[in-house]
Amino acid sequence: MKVEKIDVLAFTLTELERLDPVRVMIENYEPGKGRITITCYGKAWTGAWFAMGDDSVQEFIKRVSNEYLIGYFDPQLQSTVDDDNDANLAFVKGEIIKLRREQEIDGNEARSMWDEAESADDVKASCCNYLVGDKLLNLLGDDPWYAKWPSVPNHHYQYLDRIVTAVRGGIDSMECAA
Repeated sequence: MKVEKIDVLAFTLTELERLDPVRVMIENYEPGKGRITITCYGKAWTGAWFAMGDDSVQEFIKRVSNEYLIGYFDPQLQSTVDDDNDANLAFVKGEIIKLRREQEIDGNEARSMWDEAESADDVKASCCNYLVGDKLLNLLGDDPWYAKWPSVPNHHYQYLDRIVTAVRGGIDSMECAA
């Protein structure tokens, strides 16, 4: 068995606005290779890179964007999420009005779609899922999931963005103090 000693840079960020203490552990194995682990309020994000040029992890973290780091730490996390049913209803009604004005649908078809939209518990499902919808299935074309549905910022993404920004600030503060 071979045991290697690794120097670790660890620090805690406190008194952050709208964040619990953030703990950071950085391991620089050699130039261009290393790992970072960030924890906050019981959640942890870790990333390891083995081709950062000659950068240390600290230099690499400062060089890349928050979007890159968030995508690396949590690849499934989207910056926006679907808005609520009321916003979806307004979107669908706007599409019905647009198609009616362009005379792509007649008045009876528009009324049927409008009524179905207003009575739907989940109007997006009525437009996208053939098991739920009827008249609305034809409203947004062949692939209604990819329509420009209303969205709002994802608070989980914003949370991780604030944490990554705090970590960058902590790295800068430590370098200025050194």
